[in-house]
Amino acid sequence: MKKKFAAGLTGAIIAGALAVSQLAPVVYAEDGETSLSVSETEAPETEAKEEETEKKVHAQLETTNTDEAQVTAIDVSGVVDSVMPSVVMVTEKGVQEVMDLFGRSEQYETQGAASGFIIAQNDDELLIATNNHVVENSTEVTVEFSVDAEDEEDLLASAKVKGTDPKTDLAVIAVDLNDVKEDVLKQLKIAVLGSSDNLKVGQSAITIGNTLGEGISVTSGIVSALDCEITVEDGSVFHEFQTDGAANQGQSGGMIVNAKGEVIGIFNAGYLSGDNVGYGIPISTAIPVLQDLINRETRDALDEHGYMGITVVAVSSEASEFYNIPEGAYIYEVTKDSAGDKAGLQKGDIITGFDGITIDSKETLLRQITYYAPGEKVDVTVMRQGSGGYEEQTVEVTLEEAPEGLKKSASEKPAEDSGDGLQPIPDPFGGFFGGNGDGDF
Repeated sequence: MKKKFAAGLTGAIIAGALAVSQLAPVVYAEDGETSLSVSETEAPETEAKEEETEKKVHAQLETTNTDEAQVTAIDVSGVVDSVMPSVVMVTEKGVQEVMDLFGRSEQYETQGAASGFIIAQNDDELLIATNNHVVENSTEVTVEFSVDAEDEEDLLASAKVKGTDPKTDLAVIAVDLNDVKEDVLKQLKIAVLGSSDNLKVGQSAITIGNTLGEGISVTSGIVSALDCEITVEDGSVFHEFQTDGAANQGQSGGMIVNAKGEVIGIFNAGYLSGDNVGYGIPISTAIPVLQDLINRETRDALDEHGYMGITVVAVSSEASEFYNIPEGAYIYEVTKDSAGDKAGLQKGDIITGFDGITIDSKETLLRQITYYAPGEKVDVTVMRQGSGGYEEQTVEVTLEEAPEGLKKSASEKPAEDSGDGLQPIPDPFGGFFGGNGDGDF
């Protein structure tokens, strides 16, 4: 449409030029490109001049000749060689819960492949960045390093989830240094984190990840758009930059580097309805979150974790937008004299943080509380409705032991829910929330 508009405008100018006896002579810019400008001439005095003017009006566009174009292939092998010792492949196993047609809960074991890269090392651990959605439902995480080893088994190590942030889709997993062979450890590198503050469309963007779970592969492309608003399947919205490299499953958590080998982004989404469209979390957005996550205590999931004595309903992004309330875990009920009641939690509060971790759903809260033992004190952030709208408050909860019926961990629950005596919870956001042990904390 713009081209058609421009052509119509040019025609109107030329027509106007004919009407007032103006012409547009050819002017050559210093850079060799051709441009047009309009200048005025005096009115014709004789018939001869009139004919001469008419000839001048029919000027032809002229262009300059350019040298024959030369195409140079871009070799990024040096960049890839320098960053490869930082890259890891991530394999995770988890449990997914689904509801059948009769409202019964069934659990299935899942397995996925993704990517990550080493961002730090402390006295005890290698710390690896990846995506939250890679590990959010995981029960077992394994990494494979991208260096040389005589025995490929030496490249494998188990990892623990150190911290997650659903709001930015970031996570840090930790590998115990004692689980890494010495000859492998000597080859590993910590990735060099760059800046995404001054990204430009057209600059190099090299994506390295575990494509389709088949091993590390490299895509060389460019930054094709900035500040894109991305909405994923669960309704979460992220602001990221776009690359034109091939986007495939398994690349999530992989690094996007510039021509210097500096990380400028973390790949986390591909546009599956199109070709060669991928998105990355800008590294300048990620660094403050990763800095917090790497300094958190590495915890093991507990079979008998702490309990707050509350029942929650998830606030989806759709409900949040429709009702203009914060996303999180909506407290539907607080058990009298429970840990939550003693701390001051109230029905209607929306939990948005647990010990500094963003809570965006019931599932996120469940995952976080499984790492905390009875007796631990935890800061819980809630949004509480007041006269001026929702206000943020933080309360300290001393976790207690769970009732006998809720002590089973998710991994110990039967594949098919036989019913635990809980009734469906009326959902304040329409419909019903299927009540089971997962709703009680």
